[in-house]
Order: sequence, then structure tokens, then C-alpha cells
Amino acid sequence: MTWQTILKANLLEKIDSKKKKKLKKLLQTLEPSEFFGKEMTQLTDLIDELKDLDLIKTDNNFKKKIKNYEEKNLDILASAAKVRKNYETLYSQLRAEVYPKKKGKV
Repeated sequence: MTWQTILKANLLEKIDSKKKKKLKKLLQTLEPSEFFGKEMTQLTDLIDELKDLDLIKTDNNFKKKIKNYEEKNLDILASAAKVRKNYETLYSQLRAEVYPKKKGKV
């Protein structure tokens, strides 16, 4: 058996059933979901609510703080989007190692 054959073989065929089950469960748990940044977007809702307060109209210090929070939140959302994309890419690559596509199948 050559190293190329080993690399091409299905990873699941090489490991015992206990490890196989653990690996499958981990993959299932780690699959990207729609909730991946929900908390981040909820911060936007909170900031919007704070902006709607009458206090922002009269207190310039509070207005500056809210503007600063908005900018930080946008930075976080931009970072989260980038992290999400990188996470999905890495997940797909790792999943392909565990479940390689067979020739002739889609």
C-alpha cells in the first residue's frame, strides 16, 4: 500500500467504530448553522433601541457613546462575516477528508 493509496482511502475506513462515531458526531455538531452570529446581530437591535431613546436627543455625551458603539458593532459584524466564511471553508475541507466524494457521484 502506497502513501497515495492511504491518502485517497476513506478516512472512516481507517479508524475503529468508536472513533468513527465520535468523528461523525463532531462533524454534525460543528456544521455551520443559521445561528452562527445571531448574538452579533442582536447587538444591532439593542443599539437601535438605545438610539430611539429621548436621551440621545438631549445628551451629546450619550450620543457620542452610541455612535462609538455603532462603529464597534459594525467592525464586529464585518469580522464575524469574515470568520463565518473562513469557518465554512475549513469545515468543508475537513468534511471532505472524512467523507470524500466518490467518482461518478455528486
